[in-house]
Amino acid sequence: MAIGVYFTFPGSTLAQYDEICRGLNNGQPLTSLSDWPGGGCLAHAAWAEESGALSVFDVWESVEAFQRFGEHLMPLTVKVGLPEAEPHIVPLHNFVAS
Repeated sequence: MAIGVYFTFPGSTLAQYDEICRGLNNGQPLTSLSDWPGGGCLAHAAWAEESGALSVFDVWESVEAFQRFGEHLMPLTVKVGLPEAEPHIVPLHNFVAS
């Protein structure tokens, strides 16, 4: 079952997000879902909130796929100084992609 995963990182920047993305992809920006380590990401979006917080929303094919990705992600969040944030994870009733 596909899941939606939402994070908000107060006080974090898009520059930190970009640094994490390059860390996940051998120094290159993430421009395709196939660039994501571990596989299983079906959709991804990131933005800066009006408050300045960094927010991220993903759709993953399963909790297990998200957990595999987390093994790659977590050391990079620490490296760039993102605050700890608990993901909000929900099973998706419907997900439509092109």
